[in-house]
Amino acid sequence: MKKFSIILFLLINFVSNTFAQVVQAVSMSPKDSTGGFAKTQQQFVSGAVARKSVISYAKNSMSQFEDNRKKTLPKEMDSLLVKQDYLTHEQFPNYLTQIENAYKRELEIVNKITIDNVSKLEQASQLNKTYSVSQSGQCFSEKEKGSFLLTQDDEGKAITGFSLETLKGNPRYGLIDNYHQGYARVKKDMVFGFLNLCGEEVIPAQYDYAEPFNDGRALVKKFFWHFVNAEGIESEVLTDIIDAKALKFGVSLAKFKSNKFALIDNSYDSIKKPISAGYDEIEAFIGNIFKVRNGKLFGLIKIDGSSITDITFDKITLSEANRWIIVEQNKKVGLIDSDGNTRIKPSYDYIRSVTIDPSVSPTAASVIAKDASGIRLIELNERKLSETYATIGDFNRFGLAPACKSIADKGTTKCGYISFDGTEVIPPIYDEVQPFNVTGLAVVTEKATNCSKPVGNCLVDIVYDRFGRIVIDKVNPNAPEGIRYMVTDTILASTLVVVRTNSPTEKGNYDDGYNLIDKNTLKRFTTEAYKNIRKFDRTNLAMLKGDKWGLLDFTGKEVLTPSYNELLFSSEGLIGVKYDNNKYGFIDKKGKVQITFEYSEINQFKNGMAIVSKGNNKVGIINKFNAKIAPCLFKSVRYMEDTSQYELSDTSNNLYNLNSGGDCISANSAKFYDLIRKANQK
Repeated sequence: MKKFSIILFLLINFVSNTFAQVVQAVSMSPKDSTGGFAKTQQQFVSGAVARKSVISYAKNSMSQFEDNRKKTLPKEMDSLLVKQDYLTHEQFPNYLTQIENAYKRELEIVNKITIDNVSKLEQASQLNKTYSVSQSGQCFSEKEKGSFLLTQDDEGKAITGFSLETLKGNPRYGLIDNYHQGYARVKKDMVFGFLNLCGEEVIPAQYDYAEPFNDGRALVKKFFWHFVNAEGIESEVLTDIIDAKALKFGVSLAKFKSNKFALIDNSYDSIKKPISAGYDEIEAFIGNIFKVRNGKLFGLIKIDGSSITDITFDKITLSEANRWIIVEQNKKVGLIDSDGNTRIKPSYDYIRSVTIDPSVSPTAASVIAKDASGIRLIELNERKLSETYATIGDFNRFGLAPACKSIADKGTTKCGYISFDGTEVIPPIYDEVQPFNVTGLAVVTEKATNCSKPVGNCLVDIVYDRFGRIVIDKVNPNAPEGIRYMVTDTILASTLVVVRTNSPTEKGNYDDGYNLIDKNTLKRFTTEAYKNIRKFDRTNLAMLKGDKWGLLDFTGKEVLTPSYNELLFSSEGLIGVKYDNNKYGFIDKKGKVQITFEYSEINQFKNGMAIVSKGNNKVGIINKFNAKIAPCLFKSVRYMEDTSQYELSDTSNNLYNLNSGGDCISANSAKFYDLIRKANQK
């Protein structure tokens, strides 16, 4: 008989180990030796503060429940908790009584509400967890001193409890869990028990195995399985159960002698009936949903035991983003939602999720599905099917994806862009499509057989915006067939997108140029491609057309005809330019010459004067009327920022100083003015 008992014990343990490996269920508590303790700075408090912590936990947790008349915890209780930093021995029992009354009242209300069963479980669970913590915290009634620590339980909620860390060095303990619903599971002397918030072994270590508390009761095993409550009172044996695992909401997963799995709740010892049907396998799937198997077929149930689907599918998996449930029947896949509603019947070879930026559409719900005819985008909210394509790419930040169609009679593929709802934004008629840039511009390409430059077959580009509008067409007076474009992420003058342009030449080569697009309106800014465009001043852009520079204003209008070899700078209302004679001078913004082109070097004006040069040892100073404040006969001229003065040096290394008005203020001013007099007489 003894030998039989040993064999039976080993068999049960083998079944338990197998159960743990086969069944993947939601665990509400860590199972490793670390206990999942929160890494918080240790702060020990008195029993009085610990008492208040229990009440605060209950107040914060239960204040969400209302019965249309009052909060679950009376207002005077809230007021006392605000005013006092601790609770006395006399106050604490009264508070615990209020919590118990509120718990019973609200639980009765929850049980009467005719709402979704899972929702009822969630509400009842919140109440049960809170009551469980207050039950555990009763131990603080007569405590004033102890190793009570401000910390967090394994759900991340603030609690006050005995410092479990102090037990880690004790060799008698093989497992010390963090607090869960007010109780810490421990393995002591190779058997399991529970500590309350004071660190007291309220449920003595005596069980072969124990699961964490689950809404007021814990699964424990002493050869047979039982429930045990916070007072340590054991239930009757859980009939026919050979293994069990706590889930949440007072629901557990059980394996029966029949080798079937089912969900049970905390009342199983009295009603002796599972809350779900029996299955060959139950596996955690997503959230409060479980995948079940009978034979080779699968279905889905909720944690309350209710069925979501029949057991009819060959395979059930989650989509890439875990948003949809993919079901397979007869080697075809379909889609259902978490309520079991069929979104797509199993008729496709594959289905993959589509990820859409929430800024484009927070409610977008689309998938890509393939069948014998090709690939479609399916918009799930309105059950809208797109056209059939050969390929559909990834969706970008604007909710657009490249899509290509096969042209069977020509053996070619034509591409465009579709929106997340299946709308063709850019028609699939192009030989190539490029990705969109950050501002929403993309280039598409088609093969042309009649392009003018060069003669013969060539590739022709068009620039589209993200709304499907043509920004730069393939044919217009300034963009003949054969021009290639490349949209960039380069922004000029903070509002203009640079588009690189390659224009064909008569010799068959390409000239680089640039167009500009307004990044806000996505409309073309320039009327043609320029060889170069750069920021010039606050109101104009410098552009190179042919081999001459001119100016564009910020509407794209040419305000200065391209006539100059160089545009240097804008300076106090004048523009420094280089003319055809390779000499420099100044013009106004209308192009009128103000200072003739006679200098080999010019500089910007400073308070109406500028340093200019006519060659080596020929440096001087002029004003805006080209008056020679200092003739170009000095070796060097230097402007001093700190004094706004000029320092000049002649070929004999004599130094002179001019003030901001152009007057010589140095001691040798007579010599300076003698140089000026001689220059004026020439």
